[in-house]
Amino acid sequence: MARRYWPKGDAIGKRFKIGGINTDNPWLTVVGIYDNVRQGGLDRDPRPWFIRPYNQAGWPWVSIVTRTAAAPGSFSDPVKKAIAVIEPNQPVSDIKTMDQVVGDSVSSRRFPMLLLSGFAIVALLLAAVGIAGVVAYSVVQRTQEIGVRMALGASRQNVFQLIVAHGGKLAAVGVGCGVVGAAVVTRVVTSLLYNVTATDPLSFIGTAVFLTIVALLASYVPARRATSVDPLVALRAD
Repeated sequence: MARRYWPKGDAIGKRFKIGGINTDNPWLTVVGIYDNVRQGGLDRDPRPWFIRPYNQAGWPWVSIVTRTAAAPGSFSDPVKKAIAVIEPNQPVSDIKTMDQVVGDSVSSRRFPMLLLSGFAIVALLLAAVGIAGVVAYSVVQRTQEIGVRMALGASRQNVFQLIVAHGGKLAAVGVGCGVVGAAVVTRVVTSLLYNVTATDPLSFIGTAVFLTIVALLASYVPARRATSVDPLVALRAD
């Protein structure tokens, strides 16, 4: 609020009114500035807010926040007793921990994100199995080639690097196509994102690197199998 309405100076000491131009409401004076608060929910951007003393604008209910040194759930009864000493005629209700308050503010997003996360894990497993299968099939098809290479002096390390590099090329093509597709599809789920843009570069780079590592690991077993090929047997293979 201070940055929006008094961007070029100190907001303390400034005055404003609530209502229209001709309102009879009294002038309010800014006496302090506090940090931004996500009053409407953790997943919503901060809005301009101001706080007034309770004796100026009392509400039918008051929220009391208590900081505890241990698990907050065990302090419900002591807090009720302390409030009863000060205001014996006031009821206490809707007691929640801060974790519950924060969780409730993003509860509408939790299930869709859990569902998407589950699909993502399944897709990752399928991708790893698929890459391993493709590379293993490639090893079978190139058995004679591997045998010739080893007969001509290629070491097991050279064969291992050859197979892993082949898997890496497949992964690079797949990740490249995936990044382009994700850049288009993520705009559909923009409303489900919190504190991150649909084209966040860190998320894209991190995911691409992670999938590349998974692809290389999926190529490891076929590559190790290729290094155990006997050149004589390979040369006789159909």
